[in-house]
Amino acid sequence: QMRHAILYGINRDRIIDLVFQGYAEKYDSWIYKEDPNHHPSLPQYGYDPAMSRKIMDGAGYRDSDGDGVRNDPATGENLSFELLVTSEYAAGIKMAQLIKENLAEVGIEIEVKTADYDTFWSLVYYPIEDGYEIAISEEEPSPSPYSDWVWLEAQGWDAGGAEWNSSYWDNARFNELTELLTSVANMEERQQMLYEMQELMADELPYAPLVRPNYISVYRTDKFEGWVNFIGGPVSWLNNLSILNVRLKK
Repeated sequence: QMRHAILYGINRDRIIDLVFQGYAEKYDSWIYKEDPNHHPSLPQYGYDPAMSRKIMDGAGYRDSDGDGVRNDPATGENLSFELLVTSEYAAGIKMAQLIKENLAEVGIEIEVKTADYDTFWSLVYYPIEDGYEIAISEEEPSPSPYSDWVWLEAQGWDAGGAEWNSSYWDNARFNELTELLTSVANMEERQQMLYEMQELMADELPYAPLVRPNYISVYRTDKFEGWVNFIGGPVSWLNNLSILNVRLKK
């Protein structure tokens, strides 16, 4: 419930406008929309502060001491989280500040913490030390089936995900599907499995996809031809076809 409330409280349109100058889109999955395995009907969790407040009210998280921050109904402590971001990720730092402002409006206190690149990833991928509570990170899976590794980041620790799964999420059905995906019989069956995996993640939100920044490809068409447009454009780390095919114009 708290994850849903947090996501409803984040204005992703504002992040797109102020952090990425409009060159991004709201996102909902680890699978690209260009991929036929992307689930077309996932919940979008649009910016809805009223829904965020309603969820927390229903769960008993109210501002019982009048300081503007909601309180845990069991402990009375302020509803406060540390939000970790790497200091090398300028866009992430800006996002964290906007998220802090958004969540303050619904009664959640956020303290932004930065760490150098190595420290950040050691905390994220070895969360057993409890070094952070929430983090902003990037993920760039290849188009499926070459991105099957990404599901390890949501697979239960005892099922094989281990430190890759920094959320500690452990859903038995998701774990089963992750294993079955490696031996699927045909593309139709594979798609149905991936649809269900995306539904499970969207429902329980072990991770919350926020935005997908646009790749801006710069390439010359006046002297060269053979460019291949792919996910990320004609020039991106996902696309080696242009490198193989581009040639001088005749």
